Formats: sequence, structure tokens, C-alpha cells
Amino acid sequence: MTKPWFNTTGCTRLEIKKYQSISVQDVVGSVTIDDADAIKSIMQRIEQIPADGSRMVSWGPDVESIDLFFHGDNQPTQKIEVYQGHFKTPSTGFNAGGEVESALYADIEALLFPALKKRVLKIKNLELRFEDFSLAYLGAKHSEPAPVTVSWTTDQFLLKDASGGEALIEIVSGQRPPAPYHFDVGGVGFTLLTYQAEAQERLFPHYFQVIGR
Repeated sequence: MTKPWFNTTGCTRLEIKKYQSISVQDVVGSVTIDDADAIKSIMQRIEQIPADGSRMVSWGPDVESIDLFFHGDNQPTQKIEVYQGHFKTPSTGFNAGGEVESALYADIEALLFPALKKRVLKIKNLELRFEDFSLAYLGAKHSEPAPVTVSWTTDQFLLKDASGGEALIEIVSGQRPPAPYHFDVGGVGFTLLTYQAEAQERLFPHYFQVIGR
């Protein structure tokens, strides 16, 4: 019988740590997620990866490694290990790869090292540090004023510059898709995309992307 990825679904905090390598356990990137919906979504995506990995791999000492620590109230922490983009399965083996696994790994990397042109998951109240500023997704507000039948959604982001200045960004979508939002930091222009990425990949409703202009 195949072991499940998780013994419980009641996780309330997720810590992700990337190390220099298997042999050098210096943390080179880390992020902590408290958004319950985002944690549940990541767990569900992991569970889509076959749990009975058939490949037994002996990784070299220089291979990159990532640990995902799922914490819950009054229950043991569960750890998922990732080596060179491959998730170690409950059977202690690995899969040959696949779209689900590679997409999840790319999303984790973007959270650890956010940068221009990367597709980044919207995770509530998670401050992500870019080179010139930080950006945090605050959530979405849904409006449907009576008796009008038209409704709209406002995505909110908090922008912080290097000097500590803050600005609230609001992007509205409804009958029309959300428009690009242009902003400046230190005299440099950027654009926040929430509908379609620069390379025409879909972003809405789960991702955002920042590009230069």
C-alpha cells in the first residue's frame, strides 16, 4: 500500500528553506507562509505527484536541496524534501519528472527568490523582497452593490521602497480583465501584471508578475 504524502491536512504554517547544497547546509533562501488557503493549495499540488516514486537516486554532495516544513497545532511537523527540483516521495524514491512537479518547483523558487519577469504566486500577507522594493499581496475585496448586478474584485498589494516608504496598490477586475499597474521606485519604472504575463502566460487569478518599463 502506497504511503500518503501527508498524515494530516490541518497545517497552519509552512516554512521553506533552500540550502547551498546537500553537503553545505547554509540557508541561502527562506520563506514562511501563514496563509491557510495557500498552504492547502501547495499540499494538494504535492499530493498530485505520484507518491510511489520508482527511481532510486544517489545525489552528489553539490546538488541543491530544499526542505518544506509543514507545521500544525498539536501535531508533529511534516517535512518534504526536494533535490534538484525533484520531490522525495513517501516511498523514498523519486519520479522521473512531470508538469505538476516542475510547475510547483518553479513556484517555490519564485517565492524564495522573487525577481522581475518571474510568475509569483499570490500568497496573502507574504512580503516578497525584489531588488529595489518589496511587494506583499494583501488579498482581494469583492464588491456587489445592490441593486446593481455588476460586481467587481479589487486586488490589493502593499509596495515598500528601500527607504521605508509605503504605497497601497489597488487593481480592479470585473466586466473587464485587470489592467497593468505602472509604478515608480527611485525614478525607475515598473509594471505589475495580474492578468497576463509578458510572455502571454495566464496569471489571473493566482499569480502576479513585475516587469520593468
